[in-house]
Amino acid sequence: MLGISNLWSQNGLKADYYDGRHFERYVATQYVEKIDFYWNRTPPVEGINPHLCSVRYIGQLKSPKTGIYTFSARVDDGIRVWVDGKQIIDNWQLNDVGYSKGEIELIADSVYTLKVEYFNALLEAELRLLWEIPAEEKEEPEEEKSWWDSWWGSSKEQKLVVIPAEYFAPPIAEKETTIPVPEPPIVVKSEPKPQPKPKRTVKPQPVAKPPKELVVNTFQKYIPKSVEFNQAKSKILPVSYAELDKLADFLVKHPNHKVRIEGHTDNIGDEDKNFELSERRAYAVAAYLVKKGVPSKQLDAKGFGGSRPLVVSKDKKYNPENRRVAFIIQ
Repeated sequence: MLGISNLWSQNGLKADYYDGRHFERYVATQYVEKIDFYWNRTPPVEGINPHLCSVRYIGQLKSPKTGIYTFSARVDDGIRVWVDGKQIIDNWQLNDVGYSKGEIELIADSVYTLKVEYFNALLEAELRLLWEIPAEEKEEPEEEKSWWDSWWGSSKEQKLVVIPAEYFAPPIAEKETTIPVPEPPIVVKSEPKPQPKPKRTVKPQPVAKPPKELVVNTFQKYIPKSVEFNQAKSKILPVSYAELDKLADFLVKHPNHKVRIEGHTDNIGDEDKNFELSERRAYAVAAYLVKKGVPSKQLDAKGFGGSRPLVVSKDKKYNPENRRVAFIIQ
C-alpha cells in the first residue's frame, strides 16, 4: 500500500476498499496501475473480507484518438463505470465471470474523469477493465468475408485489451482546506454548592423481557431441515429451494435477526479439500438467500471442514450426519 505522499505522484487509479457489498465500512486506500485483478482467500489489502467487499476506483483517463471507444469488463460479481459523469456500464448484480460493455465518443489528447465501482459477494473475485481504441479509417476495397469474419468479426479489427497505465493521468488530489480553530474560552471553575439528598423513592419494576428461548423456538420453525448438494459440489439441489425460501421470507420480515451459516463435512479425507468444500457450500447458501432479498449484512457464512463432527468414530468410519449446513442465531 502506498503512502499519501506517493499516491498522486504517478499514473494510475486511486482504489478505496470497503467491507460489504454496498461500501458499508471503509478499510484502506491503495494505488493501482490498471484494473486487472483476481483474488480468493487472500485479500488485496489487509483487514478486508475478500468474499464480501466493494471497491471504488477513481482516476483521469487520457484518450489517444478521436472516435467511439468500446469499454468492456470481465467481472465476478458486479460493476458500474462512468466516464466524465456519463454511466456507460451498469451491471450491479451477482455474475459468474460475465462480460459487460458500453460505448462513448472521446476526443484525441483529452483527459476524462474515470470512476469504476465493483463488488464481490461470493467466493472468488475477478475484475478486468478493457477497451478498444478506434481503428484508423482507411479506404480499402471491400473483400468477401470468410465464415470466421462473419461469425467472430474481422480478424483485422483491434481487440479489446486491458487499459494500460500509460493512459491514466495522475489522479487529482482533493484540495485541503484549513479552518481556523478559535481559542477556547477561559473557564473559571467554582466549587459546586452542596445539594440536598434526594428523597428516597420506590423504583418502578422493569418490564420482564421475553426469554431468549422464545426467539430461538420461533426461528427454529424456519430453519431448513437439511440442504442437499450435488455430490462433492457446492451446487444446491432444487429439493432444498422450498425450505430456503421459507427461511428467506422470515429473515426479510425480521431484519433484526442475524444468522450465521456454517458448512461442515465429515472428518474423513483431505482436510484442505474438506474445508474448501464446506466454505463453498456455506457461501452458496448465503448467495441464494441474498438473491431472495435477504440483506447481506444479516448473514455471515463460514466453513469448518471436518473439525466439528457430530459423530466421532475411532475407526474413522464414514458418518453422513457430519455432512451438514447449520444455521446459528448470532
